[in-house]
Amino acid sequence: PVGMSLTAKDLAALRSVSKRRHAQRIESGEAAYLVEPVHNPGTVYIFGAGHVSQKLAFLTAFVGFHTVVLDAREDYANAERFPHADQVLVPASMEHCVKDLPISRDSYIVIVTRGHTYDLTVLTQALKTDAGYIGMIGSRKKREIVYLHLRRAGIPEEALSRVHTPIGIDIASETPQEIAVSIVGELIQSRARLNDV
Repeated sequence: PVGMSLTAKDLAALRSVSKRRHAQRIESGEAAYLVEPVHNPGTVYIFGAGHVSQKLAFLTAFVGFHTVVLDAREDYANAERFPHADQVLVPASMEHCVKDLPISRDSYIVIVTRGHTYDLTVLTQALKTDAGYIGMIGSRKKREIVYLHLRRAGIPEEALSRVHTPIGIDIASETPQEIAVSIVGELIQSRARLNDV
């Protein structure tokens, strides 16, 4: 009805579901409300267009993330290989591939490039952003090699502590499909934590 006002009890009930991602029917006393939250699902930026990235882009899109894939190799980064991605970008090089992206707290950076050098290049750029999540694929040994270079370049430990590496939830994954599932599990977990803040 026009001019209807909500009681404190009604407001409390509505706030209790305000951070959920799907519509909810809430009953409060004699009133019933349909609450459909408006939220940003988050954007996943996948750096690298290899086999893991293909599986990952499918899953991130499937669970509701806006998905962007970036790789300087046009033979790899294209719509044919990534039909589920919202965008596939082919920067001239990976040296400055992050600077023009609209990265915010609702952004999730996933680094799955073809090697240590590219991982280092992208991670160096990622650490200068406000991304809510930064993850890098690889072993603990690879992490230490990359971190050694970053420390030498003056990157503080506080910045390095933002990085999830090895990336993903530990489910003893081995195949590209399993690795993608473990990464997406961690992304979902991070999205829930960010939305609770």
